Amino acid sequence: MNYRIEPPSRMAGRRILTAAQMRAADACAIEQLGIPGVALMENAGRHVAQAVDALLRRDGKGGGRVAILIGAGNNGGDGSVAARHLAAWGYQPTLYLACDPCKPEGDARIMLDAARAAGVPIDSIASLPDRPRIVVDGLLGTGVKGSVRAEVAQAIAWINDCGAPVIAIDIPSGLCADTGRTLGLAVWATETVTFVASAPGHWLYPGAAHVGLLRIVDIGMPPVALDAQADILTDADLAPAFAPRRATTHKGSAGSVFAWAGSVGRTGAARMTLDAAMRAGAGTTTLAADASALALLAPALCEAMYLRLPMLKRAEWIAEQANQRSAAIIGPGMASGAETGIDVRTALAQITVPVVLDADGLNHYAGQPDTITAAVITPHPGEAARLLDCTTAEVQADRFGAVRQLAESSKSVTVLKGAHTLVALPNGAVGVCPAGNPGMATAGMGDVLAGIIGALLARGLDPWAAARAGVLWHARAGDAVAAKIGPLALTARDVVAQLGPCSTAGLERAWHG
Repeated sequence: MNYRIEPPSRMAGRRILTAAQMRAADACAIEQLGIPGVALMENAGRHVAQAVDALLRRDGKGGGRVAILIGAGNNGGDGSVAARHLAAWGYQPTLYLACDPCKPEGDARIMLDAARAAGVPIDSIASLPDRPRIVVDGLLGTGVKGSVRAEVAQAIAWINDCGAPVIAIDIPSGLCADTGRTLGLAVWATETVTFVASAPGHWLYPGAAHVGLLRIVDIGMPPVALDAQADILTDADLAPAFAPRRATTHKGSAGSVFAWAGSVGRTGAARMTLDAAMRAGAGTTTLAADASALALLAPALCEAMYLRLPMLKRAEWIAEQANQRSAAIIGPGMASGAETGIDVRTALAQITVPVVLDADGLNHYAGQPDTITAAVITPHPGEAARLLDCTTAEVQADRFGAVRQLAESSKSVTVLKGAHTLVALPNGAVGVCPAGNPGMATAGMGDVLAGIIGALLARGLDPWAAARAGVLWHARAGDAVAAKIGPLALTARDVVAQLGPCSTAGLERAWHG
């Protein structure tokens, strides 16, 4: 899913609020800060009208019939405002009510009456037209949690079947704003216009697939009214990865990465990890693996150094080697088994530099995330389920809850990989990656991410900053490759190669600024 913040708002627009937090923000703005609710609604509805106008003008034509379906709540009030503006601009809007005409109250009633006074036709959803040029969905808002009523479900079905482009107000009707799950039936939107901040349901599947292009617009609500624990990763997060090096920098001062990774049959994971760490700016990389794995890997390790794991006192040796570097990565492609698990746990407890714990390294902590002592952990949903002793489906049903639980219990920055990867702090803060594409669902992609984050840790970024920058850098590189060759042909090696071209003057300016 693509998203757009209009106009640019570095702090307010990137925040993600639950339905309850958004209600609290509205109450704060209106009751404590003295901003009239009708002023906020007027701004919101005008943005909806502008989105309709912009979409229809893309084919070089203005005007036309606009069907605006509204309920009794504030979304309906936004729709009434949009109808009034569109009528003034030469369109032919009609408001179709999914409620008794007497039911709207407060600001929504004021705006419905204003639309009627401006000459906007008002009808019921029983009289929906055959061929509108565009549809505006203002039926349900972010506060809906139960299954949609039968008559509203019929209106949603009509929206999805009418063949016209659809602009949803706030969130497509029929989606839960907090979880992204569908409440029986949900609108498939071409675009969604949401106000001040997005909701978790805009980013969590299946809801994210219904949103289309997400526009996050400013309606004049002061940031002080917003109390959020989640936000969208942006260029401001990625910029530290492109901080310019001093003229006197040498490989020893650029950060060194130690990786315990790879085993026979899975040597590619080690190579992807090391290659990504080098491409992400590490000055040196060192691989530790069994002799049999090194025999296969050595010819391909052009820039990396490598060390053979000893037979005895392996954990102590690994910790000693790791502590001589700037950061460590443990897990990609490593051997499984109880003995390896003991070594992982013993070594990790003795390592004092920041560690990225990934892949099979995580599986040795199944059901015991509270015993992890890593700076960053990077589970995919299956590994997260093993850590939490639950099912993958349960993790996916509540990704925000799962990543927060893992971060809190492990006391580690946690990266929950997947569509719109999440990054969490133990205190509950969550960052959502807006980039990435289905072509990145391929072997080695997680190894590349571990290498990037490990390199950023080695370069001196703190775990939160390294994870946020690494996740966004990785996803942006994947999108750049997909744009060139298509998602089906995308490989992990392509993403590694794209990490360099992702460096832009704009990001360097963001770092300086």
